[in-house]
Amino acid sequence: MEVEVCANENGKHFVRHNVYWWIEHKHKNPDPKYDCILQNLKNAVDRLPTIRWSGYRFRLETIVFSEDDVEVESVLLPLAMFEDLMRGNLDSRFNAKLIEEIKSGEYKPKLDDSKNIKLCVWLQSNSLSSLLSSNNS
Repeated sequence: MEVEVCANENGKHFVRHNVYWWIEHKHKNPDPKYDCILQNLKNAVDRLPTIRWSGYRFRLETIVFSEDDVEVESVLLPLAMFEDLMRGNLDSRFNAKLIEEIKSGEYKPKLDDSKNIKLCVWLQSNSLSSLLSSNNS
């Protein structure tokens, strides 16, 4: 699975909302107004079992990829928030049998499992930031 991670000038890492949307909803380019991106993100954060991201200001930003001079408009999710959103809310995202397998550590990936299941399970005991630090050394 591909997860695009961006870094700003301060070295902070982000994931574009489009990546989150693609994993969760299986299409890549949500419409900011029609798909209620900002409100849906606020609601998703409110459902997390922590107040860590409560009050975070979501906003559309223009991002320039200097390597190929491409400009895109997207909401940037801090890397840790993306991970929390992907691993959070197991009970509301998956069926009871799958949740039990994930929580007990007995889950075995199946070919037809969706990206969000596979990433959620992987994030139960791993972190994307650990992959970034191993690639930089």
